[in-house]
Amino acid sequence: MLSRKAKTNLAITVMVVAVILIVIGLHDIIFPKKQATQDMGANLSTVTSTVAWRNIFSGQPVNEDWSSFPVAIMLDNAYNIRPQAGLGQADIIYEALAESNITRLLAIFDSHVEVEKIGPVRSARPYFMDWAEEYGGLYMHVGGSPQALAKIKDYQFINIDQIGMGETYFWRDQKLSAPANVFTSSANWRRAGEMKEVKKLTASSSLVWNFVEPDKNDQTDQLDLTINYSVDYYKVEWRYNPLLQAYQRWQNNAKFDYDTGEQALAQNVIIQVAPANLIDIERRSIDTKKGGQAIVFNVFGKQTGQWKYIDGRTRFLADDGSLIKFAPGKTWVQVVDSLDKVIIQ
Repeated sequence: MLSRKAKTNLAITVMVVAVILIVIGLHDIIFPKKQATQDMGANLSTVTSTVAWRNIFSGQPVNEDWSSFPVAIMLDNAYNIRPQAGLGQADIIYEALAESNITRLLAIFDSHVEVEKIGPVRSARPYFMDWAEEYGGLYMHVGGSPQALAKIKDYQFINIDQIGMGETYFWRDQKLSAPANVFTSSANWRRAGEMKEVKKLTASSSLVWNFVEPDKNDQTDQLDLTINYSVDYYKVEWRYNPLLQAYQRWQNNAKFDYDTGEQALAQNVIIQVAPANLIDIERRSIDTKKGGQAIVFNVFGKQTGQWKYIDGRTRFLADDGSLIKFAPGKTWVQVVDSLDKVIIQ
């Protein structure tokens, strides 16, 4: 039989243990364990977050003091030169018809990325110059159409033309045939940025797309799409991969791979309908200011609306007038002159 003192000590011990258990329970409520979040990894469908500062090209989180200048580079897309070098490092890519049945690309890079070889670099066209001007920074190309060269001095970007600058910011790969043998690199554009004193943009600059972090409630029926630019060589297909939460690209019924061997993908695919017409036997004019229909495909589903040129920048607006939502990551803008060229499945 326990003495009175032993009973008292036992009662005190029980009370102390109870208090400790209560404190531990309250701690877990107030400071929940991070294991559940860690187990979710990078699955954007289950993670939501508030991001104060974003890379204005990709929407990825950055520090408040982030700054960079944009680099717009004209790239070849002829079926027989792929895969292009360095294309996978671009944050935003515009695709539109150039001459005949061939599409050409304008790739927008963050000047911070490291890319040893980019190209083949090709010639300028006025409508690609219009899109490059929206970002400012550098515009790198090899000559241009007569229409482009006649007006390029009036554009608000730093013009870096291989013709006239020789090997300063470009080089020719002698193992390849001209004209698809001109290349550049991030070291070259940084040298140009320093020499030309290119202004840097910050995370608070006005070029921000409406990037929104997806969560599990944003999973909808994502649709695949096909763009028939011309012949099969330039037929583009985008197929949604739910595991990657991104669209993967096919061209001419084959995977469109980067030079790294990885298949091209985009978190956002934009169909931008812009009026176009021939200005000579094969060159085109595309109206980049008039506005028109737009459809955006991403983790948020199919979003229909309009594109409008407002204050020097193309804005993508939903049918109700609100800004269309873009997922952080890569964006590919497919410019067509009619929705008849687009098949949505």
